[in-house]
Amino acid sequence: MSAHTLTALYDSRVIVEYLDGVAPNNKLLPSTARERALVKRWEALADGMTDAAVAIVLEVRRMVSEQNASWISRQRAKIDRALNTLAADLGDGAWCHGNSISLADIAVGSALGYLDFRFPELDWRARHANLARLQEKLMQRPSLAETVPVE
Repeated sequence: MSAHTLTALYDSRVIVEYLDGVAPNNKLLPSTARERALVKRWEALADGMTDAAVAIVLEVRRMVSEQNASWISRQRAKIDRALNTLAADLGDGAWCHGNSISLADIAVGSALGYLDFRFPELDWRARHANLARLQEKLMQRPSLAETVPVE
């Protein structure tokens, strides 16, 4: 990028906003303020769930004697509340928002994928079949399937 435009972009949220703005088609964010805010709400919830999951991962890497079990439990409760909210909001819908994939779906799919990677014991699919269906559909997309982490 030239010095007169952008020199560097930081954070996924900023990058996706920029890319969506310059993309000629296949918009991930709606153009109206209300619809855009609804998609960003999904993104914020998915990011918050991921933040809680990352916090647990970091905490359990500490020496056992230094870990805070109560704090870990609070983070797990955040994950459970987020999953319940995501599932309730998705309902019987095919996509998180609207009639096609959006940033909401990518954010939710990424968060669910992180739970699969770091917390397979959560077995969120058994409790949230609609989220499992969404995740399966998202993983059929090469652009998402190719980003699944491996140890």
